[in-house]
Amino acid sequence: MQAGNLNTRININRYTKTQDDFGGYTSTNSVLKSIWCDLKEVRGDVSAEGGMTQRRVNAELLVRKNAVDNVLIGDTFNIEGQSDQFKINDIYQSKLDFYVTIKATKIV
Repeated sequence: MQAGNLNTRININRYTKTQDDFGGYTSTNSVLKSIWCDLKEVRGDVSAEGGMTQRRVNAELLVRKNAVDNVLIGDTFNIEGQSDQFKINDIYQSKLDFYVTIKATKIV
């Protein structure tokens, strides 16, 4: 794999709880890190759930292993400059050395 194929910059986000002044908690979405990846949208479908039509897009990302050491399943990411959120469903070792494949879903 050539480093030039990692041509899409993404921001990985994580929901965190912070305590407010009244003893409760507030959930905020904060940027965990920004990394380069090779993003491919591999599949999409349209379905009706609960009377609402949803469009799902499945994506696969190839990233460097060291870049995603503390990324967890359930974190979200967005492509830099865009507002669409993808949810990370699976992270596993790629066939290539030093790379990891991430599977994610965007619900539009």
